[in-house]
Amino acid sequence: MKPRRRIIVLVALGVVSFALVSYFTWRVVASGRPSVSERWAIYIEEIHPESKIVILSSQQRYTASKEFTARLLAIVKISASIELSAWADVFYYVDAEYPEKWGVNWDGKSRILTLSAPEPDCLPPAVRTDTIEITTKGGNLVSNAMFRLKREAEAMKDDLSSDLLKRARKSLSDPGLRENLREGLAGLGRSFCLGILGVEPKQVVVRFLKDKVPEATDLSW
Repeated sequence: MKPRRRIIVLVALGVVSFALVSYFTWRVVASGRPSVSERWAIYIEEIHPESKIVILSSQQRYTASKEFTARLLAIVKISASIELSAWADVFYYVDAEYPEKWGVNWDGKSRILTLSAPEPDCLPPAVRTDTIEITTKGGNLVSNAMFRLKREAEAMKDDLSSDLLKRARKSLSDPGLRENLREGLAGLGRSFCLGILGVEPKQVVVRFLKDKVPEATDLSW
């Protein structure tokens, strides 16, 4: 074999060998890479049919504060306080599970719809976690007041949902809120008449179970 031809053959063999080595090296590296995969799943359990009619939604701001005192070396009295605030979505509803607790009367001549409904209630408030704010004042780093502040803050945060529910249920006795609840149910009654009867009522009168209606009061919309 001539020297020139031998050189060409050697170069060709070198190129082929390099290509093979590169390929197998790439396969080894690729097989060693971690396989990244994502999987999302939603598990729905304990489904129960509900008969709650939501008649009003609101956004409520919750604030709570605690104050306490501590002593540093049993001599210096330190005052400390903590405040928590958050926003939550609150939905008010009336229960339609028991038809016997409802009263519906339609006067076609006067076009007046009268609704007697059970007392409204509210669903557990949906706390907007991104709005939770905690501020502290008076915690001294050289005393145990700061640690107590942290414990109190965590306890208040844990009790946030239950405290919000208690507050929302207390608001059910507020006259202004009850007025809005009646308006919400009246709107549903009006939509029902339009959709089913094809007639728009002239008035919709709404009364909840605990409403005390004086003779001069008109609960209509």
